[in-house]
Amino acid sequence: MNPNENSTFLPPQAPTGAKWQKIDFATSSPRLPEYSNLFAAVIDDLLTEEECNELIRLAEASTFTPDSTTPVWERAMINIGNGKQALATDTRNCGRIIYDAPELAEKLLNRLRPFLQEMRIVWVEDKPLVTGLAGRYKTYGMTRLNERLRFLKYEGGEYFKPHWDGQYTTPDRKEGSFYTVQLYLNGDGEQDLKELEREEKKVEMGQGDVNLDVGGKLLGGATSFIPRYEEKERQLRVFPKTGSVLVFQQNNLLHSGDSVFRGTKYTLRTDIMYELL
Repeated sequence: MNPNENSTFLPPQAPTGAKWQKIDFATSSPRLPEYSNLFAAVIDDLLTEEECNELIRLAEASTFTPDSTTPVWERAMINIGNGKQALATDTRNCGRIIYDAPELAEKLLNRLRPFLQEMRIVWVEDKPLVTGLAGRYKTYGMTRLNERLRFLKYEGGEYFKPHWDGQYTTPDRKEGSFYTVQLYLNGDGEQDLKELEREEKKVEMGQGDVNLDVGGKLLGGATSFIPRYEEKERQLRVFPKTGSVLVFQQNNLLHSGDSVFRGTKYTLRTDIMYELL
C-alpha cells in the first residue's frame, strides 16, 4: 500500500443517499435521439466531500519529491495513436496527475460495484454499439478498474474540446475498456445557465476575463454530450457535483469538458476493464 494511503480509507459501503439514474437521451432536455441506444448514467453522492478531498490529497502527494512538497500538475496530453501522446492545448488544456494505484482502484470498484450491477454493465453481451463490431455475438465480463487513475484540474478557462474517449487495451491484449468512470471531486451540481451563457458569449467576443477567481464558486466545467461538433444548441450538460460519478460508454458518445469560467474543477477519470468470456 502507498504510505500516503490510510488502510481504512474508502470502505465499500456507499453513503446512505447514494443513488443512480440512467440518462435517457430520447427524452432528455435537450433531446439527443441520435444517442437513444447508447449508455450513460449518473451516480449521486457515491463519495463524501471528505473522501473527495482525500483523493485530491493523495494524487498531489504522489508528485512530491525529497526536495519539494509542492504539488505538480503537468499539462494533460491527447492520444495520437500507437500508444503515443502529444501536447495539443487547442484541443485539451488542463492540468493532470497520473497516479498508478491498483489498491485504490480496487476500493473504488468495490464502492461502485452494486451500482454497476444494477446498471447491468458488469457483463457486455453482444453489444456492438459498445464494443465495436469486433465484439458482435461475444460476451465480456468486468475484471477491474484501470489502476492508472487520471486526476484532472481545470481553471482559468481550461477545457477539453469535443472528443470520443479511447478504448484502452492492455499490452497482453487480454483486457480492454468499454466504459469511462468520471468522478467529480468538487462542484455544486446545477448552475445558473443565464450567468454561464453570458460568460460564454463574453469569451467568444473577446470581452471577458476568464476565471480571475480560481478559488470562487465553480462556474462552467460541465461534461457536455453533443450530437456533432459545434452543435452547441443541443448539448446535454452534466455539471460537476462533489461525490457524483458519470459512467458512460466510450464508443460513439461525443462529449466535451466545457470551459471553466470561475473556480477550479477537479475530477478523477478511469476505465472499466473487461475480458472476453
